[in-house]
Amino acid sequence: MAYHTGVHSKRSADAVEGLLNALYTNRRDYAYIKQNYKQLAEALAYQAAKRKITADPEKTAKVMERAFEKTFKIIDKLLPEVNEENLEVLGRAIHKHTDDPFVVLRNAGIDIEPELEEFRQFLAEISGKKLEETASPAVGKEGVSDSLGLEAQRLLGILSGLKFAGYSEKALKELDARIDELINEKNLELLGLYLGFQRLLKRIDFKRAERFLKL
Repeated sequence: MAYHTGVHSKRSADAVEGLLNALYTNRRDYAYIKQNYKQLAEALAYQAAKRKITADPEKTAKVMERAFEKTFKIIDKLLPEVNEENLEVLGRAIHKHTDDPFVVLRNAGIDIEPELEEFRQFLAEISGKKLEETASPAVGKEGVSDSLGLEAQRLLGILSGLKFAGYSEKALKELDARIDELINEKNLELLGLYLGFQRLLKRIDFKRAERFLKL
């Protein structure tokens, strides 16, 4: 909603919060959301128009429909079946002490990075930014290693989340932990990437951080 409206504030969050509260109050589960996401997208569009952060409810509803569809892809891959084993893996991946949730997921045979990249491209599209092929981290590009490109891609995903949720001390602490690991591993290539990103993040210079990560 924030990327579509251009309003990264409480008003955008309130539009979504009202819908989530209604779903929770009525004990609606994920299956219900998947089945009724088009009606829910219309409800979100109505809430956005009511708060005067959009002027075209029909367009907003279509954007929210696409947002639901792309989110479903990520959720279905993260939790293909609700059982104890899958919930345990997901719990470890999102735990506050987990440095790299992607490693936890990959070790369990779950790779959501393609879906996350698709979602990032979607966010760029609805915010009016056109991403060129050369703008993405150049995996395999001359002078840029595959690991460096993949790490830059992951940090871009983190940056997108921070731009939506706001500055986060927790994110800085997680970066500090990852930097300590890279120092111990003597991985100077990735260490330079993380230190540069950390410095720009401390300055809350999101635009420059994004340019820095597009190797």
